[in-house]
Amino acid sequence: MAYTRRVRASRPWLLFGASLGLFAACDGATECVDLDRDGYGPGCALGDDCDPNNADRNVDCVSTPPPDCAATPNATGCPCLAGALNVCLDERAGVGACLAGTTVCTNGFWGACRGGVAPRAEQCNGLDDDCDGLVDDGVQSPCGGCTPGCLGGVWGDGAAPFEEGGGLALTRFGELTLAMIEQTFGVVWVANSAEGTVSRIDADRALETARYPSGGAEPSRVAVDHLGDAWVLNREFDGVPSAARIFGEPERCVDRDGDGVVETSSGASDVRPLAEEECVALRVELGDAGGVARAIAIDGDTGLDGISGGDPWIGLHDAEAIVELDGFSGALLRRVETPGFQPYDATFDPWGILWMISRDGILARIDPRPVEPTVELIEVPLPCYLLYGLAADCEGRLLLTGFSCDRVASYDPAIGLWQTRATPASPRAATFDGASGFWIAHTGAEVSAVALDPLRVIDTRSLIDAMVVPIESIGVAVDASGQVWAVSSQGGAGGTGVATRLDPVSGEVSAQVPVGRAPHVQGDLAGNRVRHAHVERGSATHVFEGCGAEVPTAWARVHVAADPGAYGRVTVEARQAPDRAALAAAAFVELGVIPARPAPWALEVPEGGVLEVRLTLEVDGRVGAPRVRRVGVEWRCPGPD
Repeated sequence: MAYTRRVRASRPWLLFGASLGLFAACDGATECVDLDRDGYGPGCALGDDCDPNNADRNVDCVSTPPPDCAATPNATGCPCLAGALNVCLDERAGVGACLAGTTVCTNGFWGACRGGVAPRAEQCNGLDDDCDGLVDDGVQSPCGGCTPGCLGGVWGDGAAPFEEGGGLALTRFGELTLAMIEQTFGVVWVANSAEGTVSRIDADRALETARYPSGGAEPSRVAVDHLGDAWVLNREFDGVPSAARIFGEPERCVDRDGDGVVETSSGASDVRPLAEEECVALRVELGDAGGVARAIAIDGDTGLDGISGGDPWIGLHDAEAIVELDGFSGALLRRVETPGFQPYDATFDPWGILWMISRDGILARIDPRPVEPTVELIEVPLPCYLLYGLAADCEGRLLLTGFSCDRVASYDPAIGLWQTRATPASPRAATFDGASGFWIAHTGAEVSAVALDPLRVIDTRSLIDAMVVPIESIGVAVDASGQVWAVSSQGGAGGTGVATRLDPVSGEVSAQVPVGRAPHVQGDLAGNRVRHAHVERGSATHVFEGCGAEVPTAWARVHVAADPGAYGRVTVEARQAPDRAALAAAAFVELGVIPARPAPWALEVPEGGVLEVRLTLEVDGRVGAPRVRRVGVEWRCPGPD
């Protein structure tokens, strides 16, 4: 196993001082009064200043509008407290060539941003000049670099972008990937930690329809697989941790004793012994005593015959290890030791990478592709070290909650960008809403909607209604209808826990469902993390015209920049014909398969005509799809005699 630790240092802010720019007259010279330190003003060599309080406006105040200080109160020229310092150009700082700078409040107005680097036009120089997370995008040669001698055409970058359709979609960077289908399950699962049970709640009816034994003590973490079954982890502080899989729908339960009737729970008052509960599919122990199972996420492996809902990856907190189980049989497949890292929460991103957090401020990136998965540890730039919740959106961006410092952090792995923001007190679990944002639960009976780009808390709502006052809210989920659920350890009748349903549009509590005793639950309670699954296959084609109809093109090579994902592959084919009309009669020839046979590939076709390239993207499972950034075809055109 490759195991690395990466320290992300804080951004080096450049601090500097400033004066008011009043220069004393010497030998009878005229005094230059430069209040905003831009070199302009009465008596200054550069001339008068049309706006003496804004360093960005000096000669032309007609075509250069003043800043909107209500929208951007820290912009150059906006009022401030004299002598104050502020960070500027920080929205993309740390991405590509962009750097944050510092501005000083001069004469009661924010001065020019010093020391920062703003986005600029992309150049082919090996840098991300426009700070969009892509290096040399739109300006590379067909070969994929800055090689002037490589001539030809490009598909997917610049003038010929990829297009959606045929089972394919685009990422936010314009990359070609497999489209997603939505799968939803109308159940919310609650692990009742103090009584070793699991509540099954019908989300639409807001009714607990069954209560199952969890198969161990202190159940706490829940994950829903791609079939809708629930995996529940029993922490077992004083024993051997275990996991149980519970069928999501009663019709999938198994009549194990063959009496023609499925013996299963009918509600909260009907908890059957584990040996008699026929809707609990399996129970498996996880390692040795004292391991404490505290994190779980489901991958997209559906098995060779497609009967599995995905393999669970389980973090053993005190044992400092991760285990992968077979999603159908529960058999142990792999164990990954993580010395110094104690898994606390987990999620897979759409590309098949497993992410985990530890409470002491570490984010782990686990690549499951190698036989011995690789683990990279990244320090989280939060001012506290009690991480609690973790969630990923459809683009693989992460949200982390900092319980002890009342903050959230977001991380965009594609561009390496961290953001942090303050939140209401004690943020706990986090979930992606399946559309464009996140929800987090707060201990004090509240939930908050959180958005990215930039990271911010949009709204915070109370879980208290006229009859029920939830206490210690921890878990959060979004059901198939888009309703927000929060689980609190107390607040139900007789001192039990309570699951609260909130309408995200009105912000009103629409239901309170009593559950078992002291649910200390988090994870994927309603299947949010497996809601979107990639289609298995998709194809796209593009025709390259070469040098033109009147010039014989010498076709050379095909270059492809692609990430195959954890469980995907990209097949590249080509066919050549005298013109577009004749392409249909030509057969495609396979050039290569990524990652097995990566590009470039030589083209063995006649000169002239046109060339059609076909990409076929495939994935073996529900996550881990490939992404194609660009295709370049290299050719040569004859020069003048």
